[in-house]
Amino acid sequence: MAQTVALYSVKGGVGKTAAAVNLAALSASAGRRVLVWDLDPQSAASWYLQAEAGAERSVKKLLKPKGLAASVRPTIHNHLWVLPALPGQQAIEHHLADKKDAGYRLAKLIDPLAEQFEEIWIDAPPGLSLLADNVLRAADMVLVPMVPTHLSERTWFQLKRHLDERNIHPERLRAFLSLVDRRRRMHREFAERHRHDIPELLSSEIPYASVVEQMGEDQQPSVYREPRHLANQAYRALWEEIDELFA
Repeated sequence: MAQTVALYSVKGGVGKTAAAVNLAALSASAGRRVLVWDLDPQSAASWYLQAEAGAERSVKKLLKPKGLAASVRPTIHNHLWVLPALPGQQAIEHHLADKKDAGYRLAKLIDPLAEQFEEIWIDAPPGLSLLADNVLRAADMVLVPMVPTHLSERTWFQLKRHLDERNIHPERLRAFLSLVDRRRRMHREFAERHRHDIPELLSSEIPYASVVEQMGEDQQPSVYREPRHLANQAYRALWEEIDELFA
């Protein structure tokens, strides 16, 4: 059965999608059959992987087992597939709410895909919502990127309260620092200050780097384009740390 990892954050603009694509790409480069499921209406993961969906499929059909499998597309990269975001995907909340198993629908849909792939990486949309609850329940690991600021600290504990209130307990909930600028004192000291109250914080951190921003121009994972770059070495260190948690 596939391991399912969701990249999730209450707020946007934290490097979530870039991390999802690059971490999935590293798994694919290791020879594993990997699927990226783009659930963010902004469809950035689909864009990065040159696999934007056409208008031939609807969100309503996507929520059916056969519709999900039929929407999977290969990418130009070996061992890497994508389930692209669909036009009108923001309506998925409405369709989920109509289901009897509204809070668990995605977990049931993933089961058939788990037989085809070794890993499924979900790029979840930001925010606290029914869709987010589905993702949080479906994933074997929920991975939360945190920019080292007070606002990210606040949203982390907001997420923890939300999980408790909804009785959602991911088997593995982890956080990592993202968009780190070590020229800034707050960024340098954040991990040391919060290592005790955020024990889920992994040791690897992703620096702010233009090579990651350029993914939008190149439409390929930055770890493939410039593997020796400091930021991409950081992604590899994070990937290895995550991989160890599943070992």
